[in-house]
Amino acid sequence: MVNVRPASHAGSWYSNNGTRLKGQLDAYFAKARGLVNSLSDDDTRGVIPGARMLVGPHAGFTYSGERLAETFNVWDTSKVKRVFILGPSHHVYFKNVVMVSKYDFYETPFGDLPVDVATTKELMAYKPQFTSRETLFKGMSEDVDDEEHSFEMHAPFIYYSCKDLEQGLPKIVPIMISSMDEKLNKDLTTALLPYFENEENHFIVSSDFCHWGSRFGYTKYLTSNSATKDSLSEGDLISLNSHHKLKSSDLPIYKSIEALDKVAMKIANRGSYAEWKSYISATGNTICGQKPIGTILNLLHEYRKEHGGEGFKWIGYSQSNQAQKVHDSSVSYASGYIVL
Repeated sequence: MVNVRPASHAGSWYSNNGTRLKGQLDAYFAKARGLVNSLSDDDTRGVIPGARMLVGPHAGFTYSGERLAETFNVWDTSKVKRVFILGPSHHVYFKNVVMVSKYDFYETPFGDLPVDVATTKELMAYKPQFTSRETLFKGMSEDVDDEEHSFEMHAPFIYYSCKDLEQGLPKIVPIMISSMDEKLNKDLTTALLPYFENEENHFIVSSDFCHWGSRFGYTKYLTSNSATKDSLSEGDLISLNSHHKLKSSDLPIYKSIEALDKVAMKIANRGSYAEWKSYISATGNTICGQKPIGTILNLLHEYRKEHGGEGFKWIGYSQSNQAQKVHDSSVSYASGYIVL
């Protein structure tokens, strides 16, 4: 029996009507093709040769659609056969393992996207070298897979971008990451590196950026004196509460959030896992895909030893809401890629 993961967020987070959804994505991609990148010197109005590592958000398409289109617009799909999607776990906590999908297909409004069952089985048979467990990869239950949105929100964009490829639709390998210590990170890097080096294998990090506001338990504020720094320490931030009254001369909260995120983006651009880990420790920035990004930076470090290359290139950035007051909240979104 073929086991298909239902598009559980279709009809709420994005349209469940294929024709309507295609029209929306057409518009997103048209805007992405006309974008002049303001975050680097690259022209990102078309495919970037060798861009086979992507990063994009996973919110409802009203919030994240434009950023996702920017990401997938530069994707070099000429040789893709397999897509590893690394995403965080939003609803369950686990440690000492990472999880892979046990489904055969992911449903999208455009059609079903195949899961690379052979590769997920291969991963589940992998013997870790640095942790004491017998296995590194564990299969997700259907309930956990169905509830998680970080993979699903990318699936329609993968299908849309690859539907006419001569080699056919690529197969996906959803990998969910929760708690991760250094040993687990080393094991995951070692397990994925052989796939990373093969140009038929592509990687996507599914991640939003800062979740700001009391409802997220994060109200750190970056002072104007620290807003232009390339690295941050704990002393550069304060935690806002109801007693803080910002003056008109102070940095607006949404600008503080943007500056905080832009430092993270600069560090990811430099490609340093050590810097990334230090930044997260110092700021506590609630980047939900911080561990998947860290894994890619580790992989990139190993890959560079033989092949060279650079870190993340960034295309666009936005926020769900421009937070002005202490009681406001917002989520940030960024689009980017790595050339391998």
